[in-house]
Amino acid sequence: MKKLNILVIGTGAIGIYFGGKLFKAGFDVTFVDLPERVEKLNETGLKIDSKIDPCFEFKPKIVDQIIGLPAQDLILICVKAYHTYEITLNLLPVIKPSSILLSLQNGLENEKILSQILGKSLIMGAVPFFNGNVKDDYVVSQNAPGQIIYGEMDHQQSEREDWVSQVLAHADINHTISRSIRIEIWKNFIWNNAFNTISALTKTTYGQIVNMTEILPTINQMMQEAQQVASAEGYEISNQQLEDLINFSSQYSNVISNMQMDIESRSTPELEALVGVLLQKAKAHGITAIVNQTMYNLLQLSLSNTDINLSND
Repeated sequence: MKKLNILVIGTGAIGIYFGGKLFKAGFDVTFVDLPERVEKLNETGLKIDSKIDPCFEFKPKIVDQIIGLPAQDLILICVKAYHTYEITLNLLPVIKPSSILLSLQNGLENEKILSQILGKSLIMGAVPFFNGNVKDDYVVSQNAPGQIIYGEMDHQQSEREDWVSQVLAHADINHTISRSIRIEIWKNFIWNNAFNTISALTKTTYGQIVNMTEILPTINQMMQEAQQVASAEGYEISNQQLEDLINFSSQYSNVISNMQMDIESRSTPELEALVGVLLQKAKAHGITAIVNQTMYNLLQLSLSNTDINLSND
């Protein structure tokens, strides 16, 4: 393939992993991160320490400003959901009519924010799957295969989907094109809403959660509340799909949630993106979400005596 300009916003586990594979494939990949991190990362480079794929180290360009960069062919958004609005505004100088943006993030509102600022035609829906964490700021430890599910937001087939597929295949990135990507985004949200929240609140792994049968009714209730909201928004999630989501968790038996890792590292957890947004939508549709509200309140209370910022500022 011809050399493409690819921008990766964020050097967390997902950004380093997928961006690293694209860099290894020969694309011109630039990473963007905070000024206080960029100098160190340009010295150390980045590393993928994998139990699944070949391990490798690489030294891409890592910047804190995108001014002066060429227009980008593909942009991967790999930051916390509460940074999406700010990041999107900063992307304007490197956008061209043929640019494609994929949000590899948690939450329901990322594509909406990107579309409102940059235009619907540039955005594809996406759901990333990756099991790993960052060590020493630059080493990604990978414990399970990574994958991206993506597709047009209007669920119509397009040549752009095939182009993205060629790019991902060239980088040996497992991927699937979905004709119902909005459903996939909701399914991913429903799983994260229940398991991320319970893991963070109880400081347990996903395996511990699914192996405790007494907690399953709580998980089911959280999921059913989200299912009702999804239906009110126009997206039908079946009971079988909810059951499949619970069974899916067994693949990550020794994994703790991203929210729990954020809390342990004194970072702002994505409480609003994974629970708060559901409560807002439930209220707008007149839906009662008692269990989700309880989980939200308990997490707020558990963090009230810490120095962790919950305002997402």
